[in-house]
Amino acid sequence: MSPDRRPVVLVVEDEPLLREMIAFEFELSGFEVVDAGSAEEALERLAQMKALDLLFTDIRLPGMDGWSLAAEVRAIHSDAPVIYASGNAERHDMLPRSEFIQKPYRPEQIFAVAAGLGVDLPPAPMD
Repeated sequence: MSPDRRPVVLVVEDEPLLREMIAFEFELSGFEVVDAGSAEEALERLAQMKALDLLFTDIRLPGMDGWSLAAEVRAIHSDAPVIYASGNAERHDMLPRSEFIQKPYRPEQIFAVAAGLGVDLPPAPMD
């Protein structure tokens, strides 16, 4: 990633308030955020994107689930890390460079997992 480009995260969450909160935390941390309320909407948005540095997806989505979405995203952006989120302790065969985070979570947990997956986190904003 070039130093003048902000990392891009695709946030997929069907709960609108939670999606807004997650997107806001990523934006505050210096990410460029693209968000979607379903896997199908995420794939439409992904078709317009040139870069993707992280996929953050709920597992239980209307229509296509987060597991299937991640596989579709990886077919396009093979090196994009994935953070799966769920309120249920369900696990699945995860893709390489992916991690599971249990809801409820705190923003710092998301960023710690992202850093552990090798995502170049933007420098902390100055006050």
